[in-house]
Amino acid sequence: MNIGIIGIWIFCALLKAKDPLGSDISGDNQVGVVGQLIEDPVVVRVIDERGKGIGNAVVVFSILNQPKENEISGEVAVLDAETVYTDQDGYAKNRVRFGAKQGDYYILAQHGHELLTFHLKALERNWLLIMVLSIVGGMALFIFGLNYGSKGFIRGVGSKTRDFLFNLTSDRFVAIISGFMVTIVFGSCTATASLLIRFASAGIITLIHALAVILGANIGATVSVQLLAFNIMDYALLIVSVGVFLRILFPGLRNVAQFIFGFGLLFLSIKIMSVGVANIKYLSGFNAMIDWLNEYPIWGIILGTIFSFVFRSSTAVIGLILALSFESAIPLSSALLFVLGANLGTTIFPILISDTVYARRVALGNLFFKMIGVMICLPLIGFFENFLHFLGGTETRQIANFHTLFNVLISLIFLPLLHFFSDLIKAIVVETKKEILMKRKLDPSFLDTPAIGLGQAMKEVFYMADKAAKMLEDAIKVFERKDIVLRKEIIQADDEIDKTEEMLTTYISKLNTEEMDEDLRKTQVGLMTITAEIEHIGDIVSKSLMGYAKKQIDAGMGFSAEGFSEIKELHCFVLDTLRMAIASLTTRDKTLAQEILKRRETAIDMAKRFEVKHLERLHRGLRESIETSTIHLDILSELERINFHATEIGNAVIALIL
Repeated sequence: MNIGIIGIWIFCALLKAKDPLGSDISGDNQVGVVGQLIEDPVVVRVIDERGKGIGNAVVVFSILNQPKENEISGEVAVLDAETVYTDQDGYAKNRVRFGAKQGDYYILAQHGHELLTFHLKALERNWLLIMVLSIVGGMALFIFGLNYGSKGFIRGVGSKTRDFLFNLTSDRFVAIISGFMVTIVFGSCTATASLLIRFASAGIITLIHALAVILGANIGATVSVQLLAFNIMDYALLIVSVGVFLRILFPGLRNVAQFIFGFGLLFLSIKIMSVGVANIKYLSGFNAMIDWLNEYPIWGIILGTIFSFVFRSSTAVIGLILALSFESAIPLSSALLFVLGANLGTTIFPILISDTVYARRVALGNLFFKMIGVMICLPLIGFFENFLHFLGGTETRQIANFHTLFNVLISLIFLPLLHFFSDLIKAIVVETKKEILMKRKLDPSFLDTPAIGLGQAMKEVFYMADKAAKMLEDAIKVFERKDIVLRKEIIQADDEIDKTEEMLTTYISKLNTEEMDEDLRKTQVGLMTITAEIEHIGDIVSKSLMGYAKKQIDAGMGFSAEGFSEIKELHCFVLDTLRMAIASLTTRDKTLAQEILKRRETAIDMAKRFEVKHLERLHRGLRESIETSTIHLDILSELERINFHATEIGNAVIALIL
């Protein structure tokens, strides 16, 4: 009997437990939270030489290793039991309560001379919240650092180089180099695109050359990612400190200091995000999601596109990918898919906010470039992965290299096809009548030259004012002649006034206020006010007076001679007020403008006096007065309202002069 027992002990084995299907149920590599019991017990199995479980076998558990800080604090990891007997199937289970500190915990299981080691990971409390805050906060800091640093660089050297560089766009190849250099200077492809639209709007460069510049800008935008791929996060605070003290000690170098500070923030944000993403692999379902993305790569591109669209920056999203790569939380294949999506997503938002035909064409061209590039690269993702391994470098460097290779490849493919794509985009994005009108009258290239821009706007204000005066002049003729055709012409004229007012308001509000002195700012505010008052006058004539005219015509009504004479008298007075207001704006005549203000009360008194006379005629039972009573008083009221808006123009003129 003793010999049999000895034989069993000789041929037994200690294994990490598995279920009948072979899946691991040992509890190894679990992740939990400090101070808490692990979710699943650590499970081992003792078997004999036939693979059958041995019951009532002794298994000794112990804490092999844990963070040193636990011993200092006295809050060490604890086992439910040190000695555990196997059940009838040979399984022995034990539970562990983590100590106070996060880190790696190692559990030793021993049966005779058989040893097994289990690795457990303890995370800090609220680790999920901390991870989210680290990623979101790091991303916000990254975007701020990117924008803040590039603004400092632009102020330092950008203003001296942008016009010179954009003069180098007469040739497509040189245009690519120009876009590359400008984007390096500005640190942002978006900033380059904004300047590009301005130059295209002014007719300085053609669409073909604009598209070539965008290709170069896309390559230039990869330089910042290449810099981020250097793992110098430990020096981030040093770089930030240099930027701060450089600005304090040498105020004349504040632009350089701002650039260095922003540059340091990029690496600091990567470090902050790395702290957060270090634990992302422990998130339930994360590894399964990565496997799923490798199986369905199109979803990796879609997610990258969404993130890039939300954060408005492909560089920020790729920065997050680099942080994941630094912590080995994402395989290269998945990272490359996200890079493709990030490149695509950054082209969507500019299309949505484009407010000119030039902006839409440039933005759509960039979308075409990136979309077709993604379609070409997706089937070749395995080839690129092998090629990047061949080039060597860390996984982070390979991600940055792929970002650069993708944009270089796009440029090589589309540079010979720019004529074709230029014609295609022009056919797709057609100028509207409104844009043609605006291009002819309000040149967007002068938005940064407000003195000229306000001069252009003033001409359009005069046009609106003359149009409104003509509408008011013709309005009385519609009532007098019951002229249906003239009524429709007045309504159409108001539509043109509304379109002009919309264009003017948008244009004036976009003028660069940083380039304005006090007089130009007053002119800007004054023109906005006057434009609004003229638009109100047009609406009253078109919608109110012409509405009453329709009632008169449809019902075949006729005013009494005395009543219509009073309406014409007030109309004539109001028309004179409006013409005086236009004259005061044209001549900047303060005396004339002050005279206009006195006419406000006069019109009110006239309207009241004529209302009383109309009521007297009603009491006398005059048929025409009774017939037109529903619109007579309203016409007087609307004319008085027009007079009020005309006097407000005079008031705005006085404010301009003072």
